[in-house]
Amino acid sequence: MERARQVAVVLYDKVDTLDFTGTHDVFGVAGYLGRDFRVFTVAEKETPVMTVSGITITPQYSFDTCPTTDILIVPGGLGARTEIANSRLISWIREAAGNAMVVLSVRTGALLLAKAGLQEGLRVTTNRMEYDLLRGMVSPGTTVVENVRYVDNGSIVMSGGVTTGFDAALHVVARLCGESRALETASRLEYCWHTKLDIRRAVLEDAEAVRGLLVGAAQWIQRTQGFVQWREERFTHAYASDVIERYEVFVAHMNGVPVGCFSVQWGYEEIWGDQFHENAGYVHRLTVSRDYQGMGIGTRLINWAEDYVKDQGKSWLRLDCMADNLALNRYYAREGFVFCGRYDGQGWSSHLYERHIAGKSDAKQP
Repeated sequence: MERARQVAVVLYDKVDTLDFTGTHDVFGVAGYLGRDFRVFTVAEKETPVMTVSGITITPQYSFDTCPTTDILIVPGGLGARTEIANSRLISWIREAAGNAMVVLSVRTGALLLAKAGLQEGLRVTTNRMEYDLLRGMVSPGTTVVENVRYVDNGSIVMSGGVTTGFDAALHVVARLCGESRALETASRLEYCWHTKLDIRRAVLEDAEAVRGLLVGAAQWIQRTQGFVQWREERFTHAYASDVIERYEVFVAHMNGVPVGCFSVQWGYEEIWGDQFHENAGYVHRLTVSRDYQGMGIGTRLINWAEDYVKDQGKSWLRLDCMADNLALNRYYAREGFVFCGRYDGQGWSSHLYERHIAGKSDAKQP
């Protein structure tokens, strides 16, 4: 059995109680279910601290005695505004984050991450009352995202505040241990995890929803990345209907609203020659609504597609993207996809990626 991941929850005077107890309990319950998380508290000293609501907590470790941390949780609270001047705390957060696989901030914990210089070029968020305060602490290359429960930058995950910390922590559990573990954890806590997705095979009545998702993605890529990956005018209602009839198209809903779609194909792609495994499912048209960005939906769609491909007896999950879309290329690398090749067409280039599906035996390398 692998070593349990060490989850450190940072404490300080006037920390918000739910900011740290909520995330602590999510990883605590998830660890109880899988025996793969060990959660503990840490502060500058092993002396009691008092939360905003007046609860006294004695940290299990000090900065000097804290074990090496795999997941670092930085909660918020009124005390964060004064702790940004605590050079010892900021230095320790910076050092611990450098060794951690995931750093998760809740509410004004974002201010401490900003002070530690951990947000450069990222999409960040905090409690709605502190957006302007956070903007004043980050560089122009960092984007403050409003009105979201959380944002996922890979190694840095940030939530809005209080109960949004539950959502972000459950999202990290789902990333690391699978959707079923996160759902079971939420159930044990009797917490209604609002990000549950309903993913099903698309029918012709879904054509307009699929078209809207594709058009939105095309517009967003051109607006934010500065190039055309998909031509908006291509995505007509007739196009969406034809794709649904010809391929296995899946659409994801959250609370009845379409938030993402993708298709799975099994055919040979001549442009890649032999730079792939034949025993694979090929994900195309992977799209997430911009209204729900930063909630990890893309990752969950990929993981769902992988399970579907595995159920069909395949051993590899394949996808591609425009070579010029650097952000998307970095995202696929973070998700464990291996670069397999590049194709240069007339005026465009594409990269091919594959990920081996755990549990399948034919894991020979390309």
